[in-house]
Amino acid sequence: DDMLNLAAYFSAQQPKPRQAKDASLIAAGQKIYKGGNAGSGVPACASCHGPSGAGIPSLFPRLAGQHSKYVLSQLKNFRSGDRVNDGGKMMQVIAKKMTDQEMKAVAEYVNGLR
Repeated sequence: DDMLNLAAYFSAQQPKPRQAKDASLIAAGQKIYKGGNAGSGVPACASCHGPSGAGIPSLFPRLAGQHSKYVLSQLKNFRSGDRVNDGGKMMQVIAKKMTDQEMKAVAEYVNGLR
């Protein structure tokens, strides 16, 4: 009975996505996501993951709404070589060109995409 009550309670809850609060960080992330960083050779994330972050199924994953801590950790894992499941090492090459601050900015920006 308790399990059914718990299930009913949790299924009735509405998700509350976390919103980034640092406007300058979001703006920096948006700039990189949409336009990349020509100076360091970082391409626009949107060129593969799409302008809304929806991705392309079976090619490029959806990023919209993804938790910023997860995105940041995955970018760092690509950079360090701990994550190697990207064909042609595309994300490893890109992540190696990104600063920690750029990674954090992009992670915060994609968290707010819907």
